[in-house]
Amino acid sequence: MSDIRLEEMPFDFEGKTYILRGNMNVFADVQNAYGGDLGAALRADRPQRSALEFLAAMMNDYADDMGWPERFTSKQLGRRLGMAMVPTLAAIMGLVRRSMAPPQAAETVSAENTEDPGNPGN
Repeated sequence: MSDIRLEEMPFDFEGKTYILRGNMNVFADVQNAYGGDLGAALRADRPQRSALEFLAAMMNDYADDMGWPERFTSKQLGRRLGMAMVPTLAAIMGLVRRSMAPPQAAETVSAENTEDPGNPGN
């Protein structure tokens, strides 16, 4: 059976560690930032903007969960982060894509076909 917990990625920013997760709150915030079109955030034509939107949403969601007052916009983060952050932004988009992916079909089939010890013919 696969682990159903959300994948997490720590992100250190201005003296705090934020635990980034792709969850429904994050997706809703990004969808709102893109005028209701979440798919637009996943297209490759503006990868840094998309990554910054997801990063801001994930940081804000974690800050809210922790009771921290900090809130960020993608523009604020873009002004504070340098080009050295590009690999980290790519990793964030990888986390986003994995969190949106459906469960592996092989894992589903495997779980459905586990043998029942009381019924060896299963």
